[in-house]
Amino acid sequence: MTLLTTAGGVALILFGVRFLRKGLDRLFGPKLARWMQSVGDSRIKSFFMGLGISVLAPSSITMSILSVQSVQAGHMTARQMLAVILGADVGLTVMVLLIALRLELYAPVLIFLGVLLFQFTKANNSRGVGQLLLSLGFIFTGIGTISAAAQQFTPSTEFIELVRVLSHYPIGIAIMAALLTVAMQSSTAAIALLIGLSSLTAADGQSLFGLDTCIAVVVGANVGIGVSTTIVGWPQVESRRLGFGNLAAKTIIATAILIALPFVADLIADIPTTLDKQIAATHTGFNVLMAIVFFPFIGLIDTFTQRVIPTPPIRESDAFGPRYINPKLVDEAGLATGQSLREILRVSELVRRMLDDLWLAFKDRDIRNARQIQEQDDKVDLLDAEIKRYLAKVSNADNSEATANEIIRQLDYLNELETIGDIIDKNLAEIVIKRCRENISFTPEGWSELKDFYTKVAENVLIAETAFATSDRVLAQRLLRHKERLRDIERELRDQHFARLSTGVQLTHESSAVHLDMLTHLKSINSCVTHVAYAIIKHHEVS
Repeated sequence: MTLLTTAGGVALILFGVRFLRKGLDRLFGPKLARWMQSVGDSRIKSFFMGLGISVLAPSSITMSILSVQSVQAGHMTARQMLAVILGADVGLTVMVLLIALRLELYAPVLIFLGVLLFQFTKANNSRGVGQLLLSLGFIFTGIGTISAAAQQFTPSTEFIELVRVLSHYPIGIAIMAALLTVAMQSSTAAIALLIGLSSLTAADGQSLFGLDTCIAVVVGANVGIGVSTTIVGWPQVESRRLGFGNLAAKTIIATAILIALPFVADLIADIPTTLDKQIAATHTGFNVLMAIVFFPFIGLIDTFTQRVIPTPPIRESDAFGPRYINPKLVDEAGLATGQSLREILRVSELVRRMLDDLWLAFKDRDIRNARQIQEQDDKVDLLDAEIKRYLAKVSNADNSEATANEIIRQLDYLNELETIGDIIDKNLAEIVIKRCRENISFTPEGWSELKDFYTKVAENVLIAETAFATSDRVLAQRLLRHKERLRDIERELRDQHFARLSTGVQLTHESSAVHLDMLTHLKSINSCVTHVAYAIIKHHEVS
């Protein structure tokens, strides 16, 4: 029974950490990435931005994914992101410090407030806050459950002997902790488990786990999250370097601590507090030490990773990048913005193709095609970054009002295209994958409604592209009329779906979530493309 109780506590922690990541995405969405990318070339700003974001978003895997995505999209270099990660590692320790304060008594209050906000409010931000509170409540409850089980558990002589034998092999303990962290995808969850088990005592009343053992676990957990970052970033060279540089720094600090383990243990033991808080202090000390040691040498780390992981030769058939923008034209604003317009239209064509292919994958239940569509979004992100960098140079070279207005017009449309690419990649493609895995089918009426709605949205995407290219006022007005009409149609389709649902049709019930999600995300795409119409109409009114 004690084992099951402990397993339940671990499950609560893991679910709480996962739910926390979802809540952060609901509350902040792309804001975290934008904040991260706003620091420029300053290492100090990058460090404190990473620290601040990780305090707001205390999830190690979330920070890893954000870091890798920013590097893969070209928004930041591996050198810049190393400073962000060093700060983020320090900020993430705040969550472990909170866990060590043993706040499980307040878990019911957090869960109560979380349920109120998450279940009974409609605002996305309020629901996001509620989800965060629920997550913390689950994590603290899990810690309390594990601690209670540990206090009731009477270890056998054989178990005590096994723990004591293992304590003589700190490197092995660190490796096991690293593997556990990779499996959990959270260093916070792994260390939280250790804090919960620190209540486990032997017959003499002493903690079963010595401080040496706990330090080895903390060290291993930190290396484990470095391994996770490397795995997440492995597909792309620049993000692979980021993960490897971070892992190398953690491994060096971990090795130094394990070599000097008796000295470090004596140092931590001098902290006049309980074992669980000493564990949290060790985790904080590890990451603060890493920041102090490696922050001055970020450039050297970047150079080292470039030598260890060189850029592979790019075959002509594999090359992808901007086709029209020419750096030599930045001083000629008229020519430069004409070239950037062509490049943006190329992005638009790529996004339209993604949407068309997405529907085919949805219709044919083609999970492989859905994965390929997700890869296409990397191309959208690459072109988005290059075009924005190019237009920034054009703006610096020519700050006239006409040039500024044209650049703003182009950037507005480019941002909408990038958003549509993300919707297709992160939402619609996942819906296709879900339909394939769960073998979801639709009623003839439901399928026909989705198909017609997709066709209308795809038509608007094409109209928006033409309106942007030509600044045609008539097309812009047509686009706005379509927006209003599609909003009404979407509402009618939802009502019709709910009507079928109320009749108890089995297929309608099974496909309901996918059906409604498709309508929601297609409507979002339609809203994005119609924004171009407002800029065109405003331009004609001014002129």
